[in-house]
Amino acid sequence: MTRLKAILAGIGLAIMLVLTAFGIGGMRGRERAEAEAEKKRTDENAAATKAAAERRVEVTREASNVQQTVNHMPDDDVDRELRANWTRKS
Repeated sequence: MTRLKAILAGIGLAIMLVLTAFGIGGMRGRERAEAEAEKKRTDENAAATKAAAERRVEVTREASNVQQTVNHMPDDDVDRELRANWTRKS
């Protein structure tokens, strides 16, 4: 009877060790996947921020060009351009 208990205890211990190993392995895999997902999110955010900054620079450059063009035009030409391009068409 004690021999049977010892064998059952050994089998139970072996099963517990296997289950623990699987649990630890799964935890490590999840941590690795979470780290990769976080890195991907960070890279995507950096790319989006860079693209927004580039668009902002381009818009600022174009606005500066328009302002410079308008400053060099006679007032009558500016009025004519605005009336031609910025009025509602009925």
